[in-house]
Amino acid sequence: MKTRRIDREKIERADREAKLLLEAERHAREAKTARLREQRQLLEASIAQTPPAPVAAMQPPRQRKPTRKVIEVD
Repeated sequence: MKTRRIDREKIERADREAKLLLEAERHAREAKTARLREQRQLLEASIAQTPPAPVAAMQPPRQRKPTRKVIEVD
């Protein structure tokens, strides 16, 4: 049988492109993580500065009446 000819340059080029793509995705993930971390820290700082809501103003949750079961008798 004839052996397959391997195009090493094509494989190396594909490897380089794949590495570049993975690196770009990693940079995008790290940028998004940093942006979300900064937003979370700003939100936590603003929450810490606001006074807590007064307890009297909060209403207790309403309790629902239990539903009645229908029992059919033949």
